Amino acid sequence: MSVSSQTSEGKWYHVETGRRDGKVSLASNVSLPDATISVFDSTKFFASKNLTPNDMVYLLGGHTVGVARCSLFKDRIYNFNKTGGPDPTMSPWLLVELKDKCPRISLIFDNTYPLDVKTPSLIDNSYFQEIKKGNGVLQIDQQIALNELTKNIVHDIVNDPYFYTKFGEAMVKLGRVEVLIDGQGEVRKSCRVVNKKPFIFGGQQVFCTTFSCPPCP
Repeated sequence: MSVSSQTSEGKWYHVETGRRDGKVSLASNVSLPDATISVFDSTKFFASKNLTPNDMVYLLGGHTVGVARCSLFKDRIYNFNKTGGPDPTMSPWLLVELKDKCPRISLIFDNTYPLDVKTPSLIDNSYFQEIKKGNGVLQIDQQIALNELTKNIVHDIVNDPYFYTKFGEAMVKLGRVEVLIDGQGEVRKSCRVVNKKPFIFGGQQVFCTTFSCPPCP
């Protein structure tokens, strides 16, 4: 079974349903690539999830919406690879922009900056257009436009009229990663919290979640 999901540009792709959620949700259990990961190591990580380099580049295109905090890329502005200077692959325009938004010393705020510098609220291929100009905010974003393993994929996407279709296909493949089967996990009634569990407390059956008090048995 599948349902349709709509991008911000009004394009649709089908999302497979029936995926179960885990019964435990801990940040320590999450394994995501770091923003400074190399393209080679990133392709290895995605391959471990049965995703190709082509899938990886399209999925990184999800950065066409959203923001990142300065702390994730501040080294690219002021001390790239401990050189004491900026990342030379960054465009002069972006360097000025990021220095303004992310001052070297900020005692209070960890500001944010859009990952797609052109259309940060739209799902489109402008993210790929911009990283070809040196306007990739995260290191991995910029590197996929330069690395021999992925730069041709980026070039093709910039000129691809079927970007939405292929982005949707990559999202569906991502949804098939590490699916829980054979009674594992649960279908949550609320996506934000595990289902309530019945137990006897004070002679009555009550319900709790793993985040409620008293602790669930």
